Amino acid sequence: MSTRLSFIKKDLLTEVGTIGTGNAASALAGLIGKKITINVPKVDIVPFSAVSRLVGGAEQVKACIFLDVHGDLPGTVLVLFDRKTAEELLSALIPGSRVKFFSLTPMEESALNEIGNILSGAYLSALADFTGKSMLSGLPTLAVDIVEAVLSVPMTKLGPASDVALLIQATFFEEQKHSGSILFIPDQGVDQRLLDTFGVVDNDR
Repeated sequence: MSTRLSFIKKDLLTEVGTIGTGNAASALAGLIGKKITINVPKVDIVPFSAVSRLVGGAEQVKACIFLDVHGDLPGTVLVLFDRKTAEELLSALIPGSRVKFFSLTPMEESALNEIGNILSGAYLSALADFTGKSMLSGLPTLAVDIVEAVLSVPMTKLGPASDVALLIQATFFEEQKHSGSILFIPDQGVDQRLLDTFGVVDNDR
């Protein structure tokens, strides 16, 4: 599937990202106890087959927080951080901790899950407000693995019908060197509803 957004719809999609970013920055500041800078992210609806390349490559290791989404637009949300971003966020949240990315403590895992929960909730809330749809996220679960492996989780659930994904890419902290991605993959039969909401043209139809 190939998709194309009009300039107007792209602006509306960016607005979802802008509102979500404001919500996420405020919520993270409340959790961490200091201001967290998040840039206005790049937001797009992309073919699922392109996701691994867009988030850094199939063999890149990421910390991934998974959440099921229930409601009018059900699906799966993945929040992905590279190693440096995960370690920086955890160091900000747990001062003095010596984070070992491949052997996180239960406290660090819980903290990353909460960060993923906050970020996904902020953007899902903005998306729900924009679309007028109900979207509620479930409990987060964490995995540290290569991108190809973490993307296989929603594929197991959704099967080959996963054509598109809503991809939000943001950078964190003032130096803007730390990146994260929020990925919403709609359930089977829901992808067309997402495309219709944003007036996306499917060039393969």
